[in-house]
Amino acid sequence: MEDYYRKRALEYERIYHRDDPVRLEEQRKIAEALKTALTGADVLEVAAGTGYWTQSLSEIASTITATDAVEETLAVAKSKTYRCPVEFKTEDAYHLSFADTSFSGGMANFWLSHVPKERLVEFFNEFHRVLKEGAPVFLADNNFDPSSGGKLVRKADDVNTYKLRKLDDGSEHAIVKNYYSREELLRIFSELSPDFTPENLFYGKHFWYAQYLLRKLPAMD
Repeated sequence: MEDYYRKRALEYERIYHRDDPVRLEEQRKIAEALKTALTGADVLEVAAGTGYWTQSLSEIASTITATDAVEETLAVAKSKTYRCPVEFKTEDAYHLSFADTSFSGGMANFWLSHVPKERLVEFFNEFHRVLKEGAPVFLADNNFDPSSGGKLVRKADDVNTYKLRKLDDGSEHAIVKNYYSREELLRIFSELSPDFTPENLFYGKHFWYAQYLLRKLPAMD
């Protein structure tokens, strides 16, 4: 998957400029919601990519540490202008280099769908480890749209789904892309946060977002 995003770095943000009023309105809702959730926080951003959401976040955060596993996408992000101090770091989301409770807010937009289902617990344990008690957490991602993003495929004896994506250079890539129903997301986030309610989840036609305050629970198995 990292090879795919290296090659896609300069193409990536086209997805946010499609001529679809519903899609654009839901993107606006995500931007406004993350600003409300993370105002004034020192935010760790996982999977910052090209910095599209980092720019919205920078309007209200105190500081941002924007991380990604792919240097090529971070190079695009570094070329942009931000309204708060932003540090960029190449990081593995499953093995973050930061000390426990380093950040007072966390954001991971359009990342969860790329996490293999068997690694969800691993990711959230590590993500929560570096956040402070009570830190606001914000995540957003895609809902399934059969008309965009390539063909959805399954593999035998694999709980994950994959998208076949073709890039401008003609190369084709199969990447993990898991889509969740509203009920599945409610279950996942209710297990992460005992205070999570349906009001904490927006589930639209194209996108969803979830927000909660972190309460330190024993690490999940």
